[in-house]
Amino acid sequence: MSAPSPTSATGTSALRGGDPAASSKGEHYRWVKETRFGHWFLGTNVWSRYVVDVALRNLASLRPVDAPRPQIVLDAGCGPGVSLPLLDTIFQPEQIIALDIDPKEILRSQRMAAQCRARVEIIRGDAASLALPDNSVNLLLCHQLLHHVVAQEKILREFHRVLAPGGTLLVAESCRDFIHSAPVRLLFRHPNHVQRTAGEYEQLVRAAGFIFTAENVSKSTPFWTLPDWGFRQKIGLQKKPAQPEPTEIYIAATKPRT
Repeated sequence: MSAPSPTSATGTSALRGGDPAASSKGEHYRWVKETRFGHWFLGTNVWSRYVVDVALRNLASLRPVDAPRPQIVLDAGCGPGVSLPLLDTIFQPEQIIALDIDPKEILRSQRMAAQCRARVEIIRGDAASLALPDNSVNLLLCHQLLHHVVAQEKILREFHRVLAPGGTLLVAESCRDFIHSAPVRLLFRHPNHVQRTAGEYEQLVRAAGFIFTAENVSKSTPFWTLPDWGFRQKIGLQKKPAQPEPTEIYIAATKPRT
């Protein structure tokens, strides 16, 4: 397997990558800059403890039982880098590659990388055009990235290209009903015309060539993803649906070996 050269020392990070400014131009837009509130919120303990930590532990439990320890992990759309120490602890890789298109998030990720045992390489770049060799990573984390971008199919094809055969793609996504809710639209920014249901995210991942079963998927509708945080259901003004539409989904998919 051809792997990226580890250019950083243990517990420190190296930074590479040019200016991907073109990724915000061209056909419509490829990504949407976060609001000031969103930028702040992604650096809070609430985000780290109750969103990222929960997601990574759930995703780890959905992996096939015979999945080996990954040597090289790619965190695509790493944001402020709060996932980096968690990836280091949960999966114990030899190297973590952290990628984000936003220069502000790159700076925050560098600080988080110092907490890792593994070598960390930080890249500023576009997930739709990864500067990585084919079959070069063993595990790829895509946490809350897809609902921020337009070129979702292209990004997943890139993920399939850089993952080694037998490698794992971990996807955690918020679904359309939540992203379209009034509080989210008020406080955050997303390309609303490309949002998907949980089932549509499953179709998207399969269409890119990944495989998974129902045992590798978890769907839920947390109370905090409901427009009123479930208040009307709690006081009896609204009946709880027998099968509520999922507002978040976790998928642990595999790139086939053949």
